Amino acid sequence: MDQKRPLTFSLFFLRLLSGILGGVAGTLALFVIYFLMQNILPQGEATSSLSVFVVIIMAFVGTLTANTVTGVMITFMDNEKYNRRKTTIIHIFLFNLILFFITIPLYLLGVAKGITNGIAAVHFLLSAFISALIMEVLAGYKYSLLGIYSAALGMFVSIGLALALIVGGIKPEVLLFIAMPAVWFILQVVGGLSELIYDNFVRLYGIEALNVQTDLGGDNEIEKDEEDDDEDENDEEGEDGEK
Repeated sequence: MDQKRPLTFSLFFLRLLSGILGGVAGTLALFVIYFLMQNILPQGEATSSLSVFVVIIMAFVGTLTANTVTGVMITFMDNEKYNRRKTTIIHIFLFNLILFFITIPLYLLGVAKGITNGIAAVHFLLSAFISALIMEVLAGYKYSLLGIYSAALGMFVSIGLALALIVGGIKPEVLLFIAMPAVWFILQVVGGLSELIYDNFVRLYGIEALNVQTDLGGDNEIEKDEEDDDEDENDEEGEDGEK
């Protein structure tokens, strides 16, 4: 069984930096779109199909930029693990494009109900989570479970902190603009800590519990029994044929 690449402190730090810079790039892209489009946005509380379109484009460009830049940087910083860079980036782009079309009806509903910021936050959380999962799955089949566990934990931590900030009185607009770097930072912190804890667990106990090839439930024994039964049946059929 191939040994997993251990996560060093330098790699941990570089992945954190990648998450922050990728999120900041997405936020900057969102600001650029906003300032370019502000002259055509309706004033006051008036809404139009044009304002909805601008909001959707801002969310799409911001999330796509944050997720793609983060993916590119992490695959460069930790190339030993994330060595399928082109495939990873293509899948991140395709998923974000599909998610963009799926969320259009939600944004239309959000504008009508006055919950556009909430829809945008859900959009980015989901896009970052799935983008992280894509990176982990393509990093290697054997340890994809570790990536799934860490990405899911990171997403729950992100949601918990967001709810705590909302209860604490932070403005939704502020939360929206800090969401991209914050979520990717949390995903990398939780992912890195999960990997470090797992590496030490394997080193101490010698059990690679999250390697998909590790048999934890006796599956191999069941398969072996089934193979033995099949062999016995074949032997019996062979004896009947000789008779």
